[in-house]
Amino acid sequence: MTSSRMAVYIALVGLGAILCKKGDLNEAGVHLDSGVSILLTTLPASLPTSDALYWLGFIALNGSQLADAQQHLTKCLRMRRAIYPHGHSDIASAEKLLEQIVEKQQLHGCCIGNDNFD
Repeated sequence: MTSSRMAVYIALVGLGAILCKKGDLNEAGVHLDSGVSILLTTLPASLPTSDALYWLGFIALNGSQLADAQQHLTKCLRMRRAIYPHGHSDIASAEKLLEQIVEKQQLHGCCIGNDNFD
């Protein structure tokens, strides 16, 4: 893949993140889905890929799709821990969203799988 095509996918992730921050989660999801599928195969352990997964997890959590949120955020957290072995605020932000999933599970009395997010 050419670097210009890669830049387009990274830009899609950036645009998706901006739209999430502005509250336009549906439009953000479209851009993030487009970017993350390519990034997972071409840059599997990178910041743009982990950011895309983080925001997809954020969208899923806000839509009460807890299983999807957990899946995206668990992958994101693994990547971020590999990228930042000595810790980073990006790791803490993903952990915080995972904690919100557990809180929602407890509130609604459901369990969607393994509570071990490591």
